[in-house]
Amino acid sequence: MLLVEPLGCPSVKVQTPPPAATGAKRRSTRVAHTIQVMVSWLGPKTEPLVEKASTLSINCHGCRYFSRYPQRKNSKLTVQVIDIKEDGKFSTSQIPARVAWSRKSKRMAGLYQVGVEFEAPQNLWNVDDPPEDWEAFPIIAEQDPASLLAEVERLLSFARTGTHYQLLELSAGADRSEVRRRFYQMARRFHPDRHMDHPECAPRLQVLMDALATAYKVLSNEETKARYDAEVLQIPGPEQQELNRLAQQWLQNAQQCLVEKNYIGSILWLRRAIEIEPKSSSHRALLAGSLAQFPEYRREAVEQFEKAIELDPSNLNAHLRYAEMLEQLNVPWRARPHYVRVLELDMNHREARARLKSLDATTPRQSSRSSLLGRLTGRLSR
Repeated sequence: MLLVEPLGCPSVKVQTPPPAATGAKRRSTRVAHTIQVMVSWLGPKTEPLVEKASTLSINCHGCRYFSRYPQRKNSKLTVQVIDIKEDGKFSTSQIPARVAWSRKSKRMAGLYQVGVEFEAPQNLWNVDDPPEDWEAFPIIAEQDPASLLAEVERLLSFARTGTHYQLLELSAGADRSEVRRRFYQMARRFHPDRHMDHPECAPRLQVLMDALATAYKVLSNEETKARYDAEVLQIPGPEQQELNRLAQQWLQNAQQCLVEKNYIGSILWLRRAIEIEPKSSSHRALLAGSLAQFPEYRREAVEQFEKAIELDPSNLNAHLRYAEMLEQLNVPWRARPHYVRVLELDMNHREARARLKSLDATTPRQSSRSSLLGRLTGRLSR
């Protein structure tokens, strides 16, 4: 179940406001960062509610995220950080927390922005280059032996059959500084000395540390890294790497324009990104959403939505936004199959279920319907 498509933007350090005049202790530095979390709490009728979301910002005291539910201030909830891998899922323990505040989002219709505060401050985010003041907090919530060993075995499977980059959870071709930072980050987490309360885990932890040290030794040396990349990986050449970098930069520019509701700007940046990555379903869905804001571009918006769905039939966001546009064009019978597809991909998607219910209640059965082309051009077919 996906609530908000993550934007994937890089971390940006933002200093929290100064402490209040009451002399409250200084808060940890806030970082704008997108991380997948699972949040659970009891609803108004004491029914258990769980939703998957993406954080807007994080620190050692809590986080902010978008929710589909209004939540009462000071109500109890739990937060679980999710790390989705190719071969499954690993997540931290459930962290007790409370709702510090909740308000309707001004930019995301139907969503609420929720501020979460942990019962006990701790650094459970595992981000690269964290602020210095985070070092004063526990790095992660303690894992039980079973979940710790499960995570160790998952990593050891990469040591046996994967690549050094997969073991260190780095993108292929990561530079020396990234390799070094990630190795020490994982060493602090998995070194046997950090888990002396669980001696039964020590043998497997030592095997993992040996594998991590080997990967670090190979990838931190320019010569051995170059040989490894050439023999094991098919690393793209410098020209393609530069094009990929540009595409990502243009995508970030487009996402910033979308935040500012500068749709003309997002169209220009997304067109550039698609020139380099023409098979990106997500790029085309974003472009279609921007084009749909202008009546004169709606025909192209339809083409881009359909191309995005053709490239990735499981692109839930493309189906949902396309259906919304078709409703705006007064062709709800064409929107309905896309809402159905959203529910096939996520049976708990409340927005799609609500729209389907509304369509079934309000859409008359017509013997003749206006053409989609007519709707796109603003004229009814005669």
